[in-house]
Amino acid sequence: MRVGIRTLLLAVGLPSFAVAASEPSEPSSRAPSPSVAPAARRYRLATRHTPTSVRQGNRRLDWNNKPSLYPSYPGAATLALPAPARLDRPALAAVESSRLPTAGGEPRALDRTTLGTILFLAGGITGVRPGSGGDLRATASAGALYPNEIYVVTGPLPDLDAGIYHYEPKAHRLAVLRSGDWRGDLANAAADDGVRTAPGTVVVTGILWRSAWKYGERGYRHLFWDGGMMLAHFLAAADAARLPARILGAFVDEKVDRLVGADGRQEVSLALVPLGAPVTAVPAPSAHDENVLPPTPPSSAHAPAPIDHPEALRYHAASRLGDAAAVHALRSARPAPAAAAKPGVLRHLPEPAVARGDPSLDAVIRRRRSTRRFAQGRISAAELAAVIERSTRGTPADFLAGQSTLLDVFVIVNAVDDVAPGSYRYDRQRNGLELIASGDFRTAAGFLCLEQDLAHDASAVLFYLSDLDAVGRAFGERGYRLAELEAGLVAGRAYLAAYATGRGATGLTFYDDEVTRFFFAPPASSVGALLVVAAGAPRRQR
Repeated sequence: MRVGIRTLLLAVGLPSFAVAASEPSEPSSRAPSPSVAPAARRYRLATRHTPTSVRQGNRRLDWNNKPSLYPSYPGAATLALPAPARLDRPALAAVESSRLPTAGGEPRALDRTTLGTILFLAGGITGVRPGSGGDLRATASAGALYPNEIYVVTGPLPDLDAGIYHYEPKAHRLAVLRSGDWRGDLANAAADDGVRTAPGTVVVTGILWRSAWKYGERGYRHLFWDGGMMLAHFLAAADAARLPARILGAFVDEKVDRLVGADGRQEVSLALVPLGAPVTAVPAPSAHDENVLPPTPPSSAHAPAPIDHPEALRYHAASRLGDAAAVHALRSARPAPAAAAKPGVLRHLPEPAVARGDPSLDAVIRRRRSTRRFAQGRISAAELAAVIERSTRGTPADFLAGQSTLLDVFVIVNAVDDVAPGSYRYDRQRNGLELIASGDFRTAAGFLCLEQDLAHDASAVLFYLSDLDAVGRAFGERGYRLAELEAGLVAGRAYLAAYATGRGATGLTFYDDEVTRFFFAPPASSVGALLVVAAGAPRRQR
C-alpha cells in the first residue's frame, strides 16, 4: 500500500485541511520569530521529512562502518548482576502510577538485585528478533540500533560498593568506571540535592553515530525517542519495585558527561533518574578530583569511523546548560497555557481495558515486540482508552509541573468499536476524543507516516504534537529536547499499555509539515510533530 501525493489527493473524503497538493515550503510570515530558540528551529527545518526529501535521499548504509551496539571497557573490573527478579505488579498499574513521585506502599531499599532487575527491564536483552537473529531488548528502538547507554551512580548499597558503573546488557553485568561515592559530584552537576541522598541515580546517554549511521541528521531525534521509551520503563519498573523515581531533564551537561566518560559530542547525556527513598547525605564533591575521567570505550563503541553531523551537533551545543543558575531557571519556567479553543463534539472514552494474559510488568516487557504488520482488525474503545489515557496522565519530571505536559495527542481512528472513523484531538481534562473531521482516513494515515502500511492498517494512529514556540519561550533551546524526550516517554507507556491489553504497537516517523497541515486549518507554524505510535491488532505471522 504505497501511496503517492496524487493518490492521496484523489482519495474520497479528505477534509479541506488535509494534506495539501503542493510540496512543503519554508514557513510563511506566520513562522516563529528567530528569537524563539533559533537553533532548535534550524535543526527541525534541516531534518524535516518531505515526500521530496525521502525520495531524493538515497542514503546507502555502509555496513563496513556500522557502529557497535555493545561498548566495552577493556581492563575495567566487572560485576555480574543476579538474575532479574520477577516483579508481579500489573503493568497497567505500574504505567499509571509511575506518574507519581513516590511509589505505592512502603519504599523498598535499593540493592544489587533490585537495581539489576530495573536495569534489565529498561535496557536488558529479552529475546531474539524474529527473522534477524539479533538481540531484542526491553524497549523499542528505530532500526534496532539501540543508541542509548545506561550508567549508574550509586552510594554504598547492600552487596554493591559505591561507584559509577556502566550497564552491559549482553552479559547483564556492571563495568566499574569509578570507585567511591560520586553522588555529591552528580548532585552538583544536576543542581539537585535529592541526587545527593538518593541511593542511586541512572544516567541515560545517547550515541549519535549509532543512530545517524542509518538516519543521518534526523538520528539525533531518535536519541530522545528511544531514550524516552527507556525512561518510561525505568519509571514503571521502579514503581513495580516500590522505589520512588523521577526524571531530571535539566543539568549541567559538561559535568554529567565528564562523570560518566561521555565526550559530549558523539555521546551525550540525556536524562537522570534518581532511584529510591532518601538516605544519609554524602560529602560535598570536593572529596573527588573532577578532572579524572573514567576509562573510555574503544572507538568501536561508536563506529570504526564515526561521521559528524553538523546540524545535530550545532543544536546540541546550543541546548546545553552551562551552570546551576541555568538549571534552576529552566526548572522554574513553564510554557504559557494555550488559549482555550471552542469545545467540539466529544466522544467520552470508557474505563481503560484490563490486561490480557499474564498482567505483570515483567511478563509484558518480555513479550513486547514492535508490531511489523497490522491486520486492519478492530479494537475496543476501552483498549484505545488504555493506550491513550494510561500513557498521558503526567510524569514526575523537573520540567513538568504536576500533571502538566508539553504534548497534545491527535488520533486518526481507523477501526475502533463505538468510535466513528475520523480525526480527533484527545482532551485530557474531559478524557475524551474531540472530533476534528469524520471520514475514512486510512490512506491519509499511511501517507503521513512516510506512506507505510503500518499506519494504514492500524486500528488507531496517535500523533504527538507540541506548540514548540511556547516551549521555546519557556525553556529556550533546551525545550525541543525536553518535548522530544516526553514524546518518547509517552510512546513507551503506550507500547506497554497496548501489549498489556493483548494488542500491538509500533513507533513511526512522519512527514513533518504534512502532519500539522492535516490537523490544523490554517496550518499552525508554531506546532511541530514529535513522534507517532500506531496501535491495533497484529497480523499473525507464519
